[in-house]
Amino acid sequence: MPHLPRIGITPDINDIAAPETEYVVRRNYADVVSQAGGLPFLLPYGEQVEGYLDAIDGLLITGGMFDIDPALYRQDARKNCVMKPARTGFERALIEGALSRSMPILGICNGMQLLAVCLGGELVQDIPSEIADSIEHKPDQPASIAQHRIHITGSSRHLQTPKGEVYEVNSVHHQSVLGSDAYQILAISPDGVVEAIEANSGGFTVGVQWHPEYRVANIDTMVFHSFLAEAKQYSHRKR
Repeated sequence: MPHLPRIGITPDINDIAAPETEYVVRRNYADVVSQAGGLPFLLPYGEQVEGYLDAIDGLLITGGMFDIDPALYRQDARKNCVMKPARTGFERALIEGALSRSMPILGICNGMQLLAVCLGGELVQDIPSEIADSIEHKPDQPASIAQHRIHITGSSRHLQTPKGEVYEVNSVHHQSVLGSDAYQILAISPDGVVEAIEANSGGFTVGVQWHPEYRVANIDTMVFHSFLAEAKQYSHRKR
């Protein structure tokens, strides 16, 4: 049997009283990793970050309906924030460790935002109140339905996404990433909101603002296959 790259997936957590607190992750995250040729592994929060990074070949930082602490990107809070410090702290440690190893990283939605922060970027805290004439990025519809277009504006080192391509993607967020010298903007929505980024150097370090695990857009399968191809190469080098 061929060796399959191991992909660590970060879960969310239900804020209910111990010992009933639950880790939660949507099935489609694991399914799309499996179908792209990887072995999905859930990463419970804890101190064993280095052990996790030793065991996996790629890191998937999932989305979540909460805010990243503005202090982490050198801003004061301009609205009430719903934060999950335990999750954010754990994911930051994973991202920083993965970056130091040049391990492939894919950040999705909130995961892209945290990836940008770890690379040195900042965030728009609330799109409707901070971006004039913004389109709806958090619609009252399921993520299985495309919401708006994205335009490919940058040339990726790892994704086959020619400049000028347009895709219809889903959307479930109210914060977004600001531009930075620490990464390249790969895609934007019609109102200028950043929809995809890539680190300027190193291995596969990509964030997408939409949710490709639903496989709504034509680009979604390619994102995961590119991520898994890089994880497979990383696994071979490690072995």
